Amino acid sequence: MKNLFRYLPIVLVTGVLAPVPASAQSRDISLDAGQWVASDSVRTESYLGRPSLYINRGVALARNVEMQDGTFEYDMAATPRTTFLGSVFRAKSPRFSEVIFFRPGSSGDPQSVQYGPAFNNLGVAWQIYQGDGANAVTTIPREQWVHVRVVLAGATARMYFGPDTAPLLVVPLLAGAGGTGLGVWAGAFGRGAYFSNIRYAPATEAVSAAPPPPMPAGTITSWELSDPIGPAEFSPTMLPDLSRLRWTHVSPEAAGFVLVNRYQEQPHASAPTNANQEILVDSVMTGKVEGSKIVYARTTIDAPRDEIRRLHYGYSDGVVIYANGRPLVFNMNPQGMRGLGAMEKAGDAVYLPLKRGRNEIVFAVIELGAGWAFWGRLDP
Repeated sequence: MKNLFRYLPIVLVTGVLAPVPASAQSRDISLDAGQWVASDSVRTESYLGRPSLYINRGVALARNVEMQDGTFEYDMAATPRTTFLGSVFRAKSPRFSEVIFFRPGSSGDPQSVQYGPAFNNLGVAWQIYQGDGANAVTTIPREQWVHVRVVLAGATARMYFGPDTAPLLVVPLLAGAGGTGLGVWAGAFGRGAYFSNIRYAPATEAVSAAPPPPMPAGTITSWELSDPIGPAEFSPTMLPDLSRLRWTHVSPEAAGFVLVNRYQEQPHASAPTNANQEILVDSVMTGKVEGSKIVYARTTIDAPRDEIRRLHYGYSDGVVIYANGRPLVFNMNPQGMRGLGAMEKAGDAVYLPLKRGRNEIVFAVIELGAGWAFWGRLDP
């Protein structure tokens, strides 16, 4: 699979990945459904011969359980209907967490294991986090208990699957949800999963990590983000009166992209299809897909003279780029139109016709679902 995650910096501690922290004795987490805070329904029942916690969909966080660094482990079992199952950690709330999950329906392929943040949502921004450091390949059985162990150390997470002594997935730089909660996850669309033998062991020593390396050269780091609008209010050919919008100053993630999910709730729309489930490209390319949302992101570039500058950019799921109010480029790439619809880290480019002095650059970022983000880098 093409490496879509190659610009994600690796956090170093004394020249290596953050070490596995020494942990205290494991503590069991109750399987009593009343000891969990759930976004949907959970219940305690027997499955495959053992007591277990069943979650129908969404997230369930264990009450009065907190851990920043240490080990979180559990057994999981997918039913014949399970679509997704996994765990959340460093959760601030059921709708603000880090997630490592499994796709039984993609067992054995590059999408079988997935890391990503679920911010302002129960769903993971998986289209933004792809490739090395976000995906791994394994076989995920159904109707069978499998052991999973997640070791958290600073900005790094290591996930061990089954009896393996080497991590199946190493996430070198977690997004940072800002919490300490632990829980289980079954995805926004449900179909249920079972969990048993859930326990955790907090680290006995604090893990110190060096700052991440610099962002890619030319990364635009100062942006303002508008509140979202619907497709009925959106016109790709012209900007609205920007003074009427409410703006928030935002900063890129460590890898250089702005994760809109951190600030806004993503929609759950799908690209329109015909009776054969083929994407209706002409409808998508209007930029006005039913159920989608659009945010505007603006920044300024001060030019010493009239000049042409090349801007590299990436997006999910669509973008229109304007320079001083003039639309220059329009792209759409929702899931199914060109594969997964993952945000490219290498990106595309557009030449900006800059005038001497202050220039306003605006991105209209169009989102259907599965991760909302964009980035921009200027050539010297």
